[in-house]
Amino acid sequence: MVVTLAGEPSHPSPKMSVPQSPEGLDGLGTPDTLPSQEESEPAEYSPAPFEPQRSRHVTVDIPSNLLTTPKSRHHGFTPPLPPVAERVALEALAVPNCPSSEWVEFELDQFSFYISGDRYLDEMRSLQHMSTRPGHSIFYCDGILSNGGVKQYVQGMEIVELPIGNYGRKYASVADQIWVRSRRNHKREVYYLLKNPAAEYARFFTPFQWVADLAKHVVDFTSYMIDSDRALDVRIGSFKDDFVSWLLKTHGVAHRLPVVERWLAQHPSHDFRTAVATNIEFIWKEMHGVLGSRKLASLPLIREVMSCEQYKMFPTPKPLGGMIEASTLPGQHPKKGDDPQYPTIVTSYVKECFGNMVIGEMLRVPGEDASQTCGDTTHIRNDAPQDASRNPWVLSKKFLSRDAMGRIKVGDTISTPRDERGKTNTKWQPMVSRNSVDDGRWFGLVQKVHVTKNGHRSFDVTWLYRPADTPCGIMKYPWPDELFLSDHCTCEEGARIRIKEDEILAVHPINWFGNPNDSEDRFFIRQMYMVEERRWVSLQEKHLTCCHSREIVRLKPGDTILATLQPASDVFSEPYEVVKVFRQGDKLLVRLRVLLRREKMEPLASNIPRNELVYTDNLIVAKKSGMQVLGKCHVRFFRSDEPILSPYDRGGTGNLFFIRRRLDDRGECVPLGDFPTSLRQGFDPQRQVPKLKGLDLYCGAGNFGRGLEDAGVVEMRWANDIWDKAIHTYMANSLHGEAHPFLGSVDDLLREAIEGNYSESVPRPGDVDFISAGSPCPGFSLLTQDKTTLKQIKNQSLVASFAAFVDFYRPKYGVLENVTGIVPAPKNQDENVLSQLFCALVGMGYQSQVILGDAWSHGAPQTRTRVFLYFAAPGLRLPDAPLASHSHHPDGKQRAVGSLCNAEPFVRRLFDPTAFKYVTAAEGTADLPPIHDSKPDCCVPFPDHRLAFGMTTRRQWELAAIPVHPFGMNFAKAWNEGQGVMSQGDRELFPPAPSARTKANSQGYSRQHPNKPFPTMTTRCQPTDARGGSAVHWYETRPFSIMEARRAQGFPDDEVLVGGTRDQWKLVGNSVARPVALAIGLKFREAWLGSLSDDTKEPRLGKPGTPREVMSVVRRFKQEGEDTTTASESPYPSEPGEFENGLESTPATVVSSGSEASTPRGVKRRLSEDLDREENMIRRPFKEPTSRSRSRSASTAKMSQHAIDQSPTPKTTQQPGPTVVFIDLT
Repeated sequence: MVVTLAGEPSHPSPKMSVPQSPEGLDGLGTPDTLPSQEESEPAEYSPAPFEPQRSRHVTVDIPSNLLTTPKSRHHGFTPPLPPVAERVALEALAVPNCPSSEWVEFELDQFSFYISGDRYLDEMRSLQHMSTRPGHSIFYCDGILSNGGVKQYVQGMEIVELPIGNYGRKYASVADQIWVRSRRNHKREVYYLLKNPAAEYARFFTPFQWVADLAKHVVDFTSYMIDSDRALDVRIGSFKDDFVSWLLKTHGVAHRLPVVERWLAQHPSHDFRTAVATNIEFIWKEMHGVLGSRKLASLPLIREVMSCEQYKMFPTPKPLGGMIEASTLPGQHPKKGDDPQYPTIVTSYVKECFGNMVIGEMLRVPGEDASQTCGDTTHIRNDAPQDASRNPWVLSKKFLSRDAMGRIKVGDTISTPRDERGKTNTKWQPMVSRNSVDDGRWFGLVQKVHVTKNGHRSFDVTWLYRPADTPCGIMKYPWPDELFLSDHCTCEEGARIRIKEDEILAVHPINWFGNPNDSEDRFFIRQMYMVEERRWVSLQEKHLTCCHSREIVRLKPGDTILATLQPASDVFSEPYEVVKVFRQGDKLLVRLRVLLRREKMEPLASNIPRNELVYTDNLIVAKKSGMQVLGKCHVRFFRSDEPILSPYDRGGTGNLFFIRRRLDDRGECVPLGDFPTSLRQGFDPQRQVPKLKGLDLYCGAGNFGRGLEDAGVVEMRWANDIWDKAIHTYMANSLHGEAHPFLGSVDDLLREAIEGNYSESVPRPGDVDFISAGSPCPGFSLLTQDKTTLKQIKNQSLVASFAAFVDFYRPKYGVLENVTGIVPAPKNQDENVLSQLFCALVGMGYQSQVILGDAWSHGAPQTRTRVFLYFAAPGLRLPDAPLASHSHHPDGKQRAVGSLCNAEPFVRRLFDPTAFKYVTAAEGTADLPPIHDSKPDCCVPFPDHRLAFGMTTRRQWELAAIPVHPFGMNFAKAWNEGQGVMSQGDRELFPPAPSARTKANSQGYSRQHPNKPFPTMTTRCQPTDARGGSAVHWYETRPFSIMEARRAQGFPDDEVLVGGTRDQWKLVGNSVARPVALAIGLKFREAWLGSLSDDTKEPRLGKPGTPREVMSVVRRFKQEGEDTTTASESPYPSEPGEFENGLESTPATVVSSGSEASTPRGVKRRLSEDLDREENMIRRPFKEPTSRSRSRSASTAKMSQHAIDQSPTPKTTQQPGPTVVFIDLT
């Protein structure tokens, strides 16, 4: 080795980064953190017993070297040479008479770099962290310094600088031009050229070399853009496509191109945004050293993803009416930490709706008539009539005279005394809205009049529901004189349930299709309430006849469906194409095309998507009475050489499939030729369709809003969040600049809008078509121990803010997400924020529904459950609840949310066959490489595959003491009060008793079961936490990485997260699972355009008319099993003898599940009797036998009846026959 003086070839010229200690680096986030209590939903966790896999051959993969400290720090280490101090080594290596001002270089071989302190004891570190993280300004180094043939082994050199050479566009790599400079040499030009790392340090140095080349290329690209007067174009979006295009063009010459291609090959795509964002501190340090601070002043890239100063915080004005103090709230006593809160800005309508709750004291209206700026906003009437003779709720309890009873006809609205609890077997308890009076009545729309031989009359009715009978509950409904027509009637419940003539209190005038402004002195009805779905829809003429009398849209050839042909035994549904529906005699049959799963056809092939199908010519014929149709699925054809477009590339979320191959005559899968024309394809993602302009409130990282956008009809134009990291993350992924951010409180945004201060970030009324919001959950979370603090009351009041945005902007559609705790326990119904939100939205005339969204049911490998309330403007089609695509995991239990006045829930979990098995944690991260302890903190293919938790030396020892088998072990199980497998020595590593982390019921230090989904991702990674500590990898000695958290939440790999590691984890944990957002977004697409198929010529743009997509309905027109539809009246063609004689033109298999049982009396429309499980409270319009039926005395039920049908609907011929199956699918 030789000494090189200035000007010679190995000098770091032509350009070399000058190490700096720029301002602001000490403010960057650090992974060091102390355990603390989580503030998110806990995950239910019950690991299955471990079952070892037997094998004749056992292999153990041993990593080459996973030391975290240099060998020299271990006892018994034998140095390669006698160790000397750095001063002694320099004297031995120095060139005689070398001027101190000249450049001097020595080679450094077999090196390792590390830091040392109380929390991190001699731990090795990657060089990109030098001077870019707190506590990393000084590195220690062991290695062999050499000059020519002279070698000296040195330990503990203090390293403070990291010069890197080969900057400039004529170099393709930094190659070996990397030096370090010690503190001893900081006043003279003496550098150590890095050669080969020590064996234990190789896993740290190899990825650093890739990062060094990344920094070089980014600096060169930036320099080029600055020289081209395009500095303002250097944004994070530039690294999606432009960066690699420039790189290949710049280094396209023969001798440099292979170097660049080898470097590019280590990264899985040409989108380098995540790599740049992850390494931005190191990149900025190199930019500062090479280009200088003056050239960087106008660079948007740094402000977008490092300093987060690209978008400025909106200056909060003086709080309206002053700050809210805890002492000003009724019944509240100031508590420790109860800091004053800003008031929540709402409209006057919302203030009146929510004003009588605890959160009402947080609400402020900017001006009495502020919400009138929307023009068509309808407000609560303050002058509601109080005169009993005019108020429709205050009515006489006298029964009608016989003459009046005789005039009752079909179409009249009557009232009858409510069944009393204790006197009858009813489950209904009287509930009255806060601003209403209890008149003890039930109301019904007469559908049929029955007259006995003795002349006694009774009536079949469709019940009219009051707000208190719905999820609105006892909360304040703005219109006391509004009723809802329901889909619950007495027609199929038998004579005992009918209303007798001596039970009628009155006949009431109804303003059908009315509104609050034109319905004085009488009830008005403008919505239909669908009982089992807890769903309000705009009233239509067809709703005035009871539900079983309406026409049902039937299955059509070309439809693709999910069905089970053996409902009693099938766990999963399979996709089929409907070829033909036809009748043979009294049998109704379906000819189906089998669509096979490619992963089952080619089991040895790798990386086959779960939702890829194979087209076949195999046909089967099934009896419709023997199959269960779960719903529609959508299939699209792609060429074998073209990419699968989103959302068909999401593993089956939304029950979307694709086909690239078909089954040939030899039974082999071959590329698809011409696309078959019989199958009605799913929608084309590239087709331009009218879009809904969206406002994304509490947008966070954007996983919710972008999941809705992924369906193709919502385009978020405005985004709001109060956290700078969230807004900058959101905008970093807004590639085309459509979104306008508002960095600030929702209160400031709404106040600006109400006061008319419109701008790009503050839309005008009429501009917003869609509003989405994931309002802060701590006010309702189970992990928030005290929800009565002023801060949490403020968080709860933001639900009222959401209602105010809806009131002000009056969008076409919208959706709110929150934790299940937003629905309180029955004892706290008087503070039910969700019910009050229903009152406010339905009171505005919006159609609405609440659903339960399980992340795992839509393809996310996570046990996260959330409540979603969505709505549609009057006259538009309300979206259906999304059909689950993935099965429940083993620990998925029955779950119900809310409580109605008949003791039934708002919504409960469904257990039905699904198209796919749930995704486990191991499956969701199968392509991620092992990072072991993650100490190198750099994963080139997946930049976010790093920790957000400070893995101190002690924490590492603790996690290493938790066994990896059986799966799901934690401290409590391993120690087991001294009876477990943990030794006493390992026990000493953990906190002593009585720490909550080490109690017998603690979940701290829990390893994830690889064959189950991840637990609910929270805002902090806390593997030691007693309640939320299920965050340790199943094999490796570390917590979950940020990348694993991203996979659990469904973040696409290419989307950017900004901020420090703990910020990034918080961004992920605060998000809505992307697959759930996509599934909901697809239902909005269906509602807006009219279909998810590709044959929609003209989008319906929200027009109703297509019936709801429900499951296969098996019902009887007659309670005794009679079929009122004859063969001649069947809508399906008849093919006599085809089934019996086997005259299929193509091979077909006949499938039948046997005969059906008779439908028991009193049971309303239900699923096939083969399905014996809980009914769906979201999608199914089927009634529980006892949930809505009214009680009647036995003597009344024994009256002989002779029915006279006064309905205008003509009778059909009655004849015995099998059940007719109607497939009610759009």
